[in-house]
Amino acid sequence: MIRMKWTAWLLAVAIIGGSSAQAAAAGKRLIITFKSGTGAEKRQRVLEALGAKPVTEILSNDTQRQFVAVVAESSMALDVLPKDASIDKVEEDYKIRWIEAMPTFNAPSASFKELGLTKFTQSGFQTAAFRSEIPWGVARVKAPAAWDYSEGAGVRVAVIDTGIDSTHRDLQAKVDGGVNAITDCERVECWQDDNGHGTHVSGTIGAQRDNRGVVGVAPKARLYAVKVLDAEGSGQLSDVIKGIIWAANNNMQVANMSLGSPVPSETMQRALKYAKARGVIVVAAAGNSGSSVGYPGAYPETIAVSASDWNDNIASFSSRGDEVKFIARACRSCRRRWAGTTRASRGPRWPRRTSRVWPRWPCRRAGGVSTARTACWPRSKRPPCRW
Repeated sequence: MIRMKWTAWLLAVAIIGGSSAQAAAAGKRLIITFKSGTGAEKRQRVLEALGAKPVTEILSNDTQRQFVAVVAESSMALDVLPKDASIDKVEEDYKIRWIEAMPTFNAPSASFKELGLTKFTQSGFQTAAFRSEIPWGVARVKAPAAWDYSEGAGVRVAVIDTGIDSTHRDLQAKVDGGVNAITDCERVECWQDDNGHGTHVSGTIGAQRDNRGVVGVAPKARLYAVKVLDAEGSGQLSDVIKGIIWAANNNMQVANMSLGSPVPSETMQRALKYAKARGVIVVAAAGNSGSSVGYPGAYPETIAVSASDWNDNIASFSSRGDEVKFIARACRSCRRRWAGTTRASRGPRWPRRTSRVWPRWPCRRAGGVSTARTACWPRSKRPPCRW
């Protein structure tokens, strides 16, 4: 009996030790970006020299503007990797949570009169959002005033997020396709939303106008699900980059990125430059840190959007800085699960708004902070932000 216990114990140690050795041998995931024109054979030789095992490739389909990257596993540390003239950049392929939680606001247990909010009535405040299919934020940016001119018909919007629930009643027949960048699968079942965030974003962008549920800012825009995050809202840097490249390769006109990281990435910025060169307008959340703008929003290739409250002041939780190009309505009472700049970027309403002004882009600001006009204003004449 004792001998059997010792045998079982030694077997367990061997299994644990073997697993640890395999993990150590696998090393870190790296994103190796190659210079334009580097062929497949050359990339393979470089990987062999680095002792790296390829996992997947991220390739552009534009021969004039090439983006070539390989995601690989290597046991070598970044600072000791051998140099090669064909390599442009090597970065660690980190995995983090890209969807930030907004601080929860708990309303004090007092009447509006006691709070000094005499212009509101309790009944009106609670029921206003249920009087029509137009959500508070959509009405706040005066989107309905633009619908006589454009509802975003035919504009292709990529939602780079957790996927889209294409069976949702407000999004039925709205989603024309997509991809799961995590698994490299384009089948419908692959890019369905297992978190809810991407579906919420998509509804704000383009929920259909049918007198039920809610309506989006651009109800006739066409949506594409680019799933780069898992059910927890986490994802590899390489998958986010892959999603950007997919949007550019597939001729998206607008890409929404209601996500962010505190860590910069040269490779991600290169992907954004490629997307911009292909004519993609990338709208990104500034962040919910209350401090500096996160990435990709901090890059000049994106339109970074901060969040405002119901008084048109910047929300206390919203990230801020010179990188911010617009402030948009994000919450009324700041109690909703997905309030914040992640909500503001989706369209307080920016893919919605950009999907209406797309044919006249580029421009810095459209109608200022407090309206949603579709006229493009030059930088020298744009109205000031209300911070």
